[in-house]
Amino acid sequence: MNVAKKYKVKLLPLTDIHIGSGKEIEAYEYTIKDGYFYKIDMSEMFDKLNDFEKENFHKILQESNFFNIRSWIYENYKENWGYIYKEKVSSKFEEYYKDKLKDESKENSQLNISEFIGYNNKKYIPGSSIKGALRTAFIHSYFLENEKKYEVEKKKNEVQIMEADILNAEKIDRNQNVTGLEPKKDPFKTVKIFDTEEIELDKFTVNVLQIKEGNLFCEVLNGIYNEIDKLEKVNLGKEIDFEQGINFNIVSTEYSLKENLKMGYKKSFGIKELIDSLDDKVENILNFEIEKKREKDSHNIKEFYEFLKKIFDTFKNRDNNISLIRIGKYTGFNDKTINLVTENPDEKSRTIFDENNCPMGWVLIKVEEVNI
Repeated sequence: MNVAKKYKVKLLPLTDIHIGSGKEIEAYEYTIKDGYFYKIDMSEMFDKLNDFEKENFHKILQESNFFNIRSWIYENYKENWGYIYKEKVSSKFEEYYKDKLKDESKENSQLNISEFIGYNNKKYIPGSSIKGALRTAFIHSYFLENEKKYEVEKKKNEVQIMEADILNAEKIDRNQNVTGLEPKKDPFKTVKIFDTEEIELDKFTVNVLQIKEGNLFCEVLNGIYNEIDKLEKVNLGKEIDFEQGINFNIVSTEYSLKENLKMGYKKSFGIKELIDSLDDKVENILNFEIEKKREKDSHNIKEFYEFLKKIFDTFKNRDNNISLIRIGKYTGFNDKTINLVTENPDEKSRTIFDENNCPMGWVLIKVEEVNI
């Protein structure tokens, strides 16, 4: 019998997360004051100006010079003029912003900020981001469990065909050729992952991400890794408070191998299997990063991953319903793909760091079954 189960899940970000909305906040749509970012509605702000301010601002607008518009708003803005929302900015971004105000030679777009996903100015983590991470882990784990390496052939629909084979969800054409994945057979359709609750804005910061090509300005959900790093190693894990985590729900129909032979699943499929798969993938990535030879390690990446491995091992020895997951943008090629379980892993994966010099997107995840 197939049984639907409900799970209460908490996410506790360790390093900063960015999940883009697909939009950028233009440099004239916000201002920075005393360590805070204010996203503003120009027309609403204009209504709050006195007659003298309105006259001056109107003159600036007529010039159609974004640099002057931005500078005037920065120099004159008062919080009682109103704002759509506000959040903290890092000292590094504020310093860069102030320097840019004095420099007319560069393009205005260089101060655009990549917006975190949300609606009605409320931010959240979409269930699709979590489901995608679990799906990649399940595929990754298949090759580890079966001690196989995937041979990349670079053929049409290769990824979909490979996934279809592992999930026994093949789409077959009239010539009996496998052409991709059949959604109706996909076991992941039985897993409903809801978006998280609204996340308080005081957990976000406008930060500068570090990449070779230059700076990236993003709204990020802050991680607590630096707080954990200060804890005594003997108490590792005990002080981590999941009550401050971000909540969402999963509803999953659990399949057992015997009862679903006609569907052909190669293993039981449910939350336990997904968390086990996540453990397999995470452990493989952590070991790879720890053992990797680096010409230089100016960000102490090896030390970071050694400590992350201790966190992972501590929870796995104590509680099987807690694991690590990596979500969001800028988490790297090795995380988003099955690169590390291929015959010839590509070396192109790179690490993008948050302002705390930590790789992006690492999160503790805790899953508990609840009564429906």
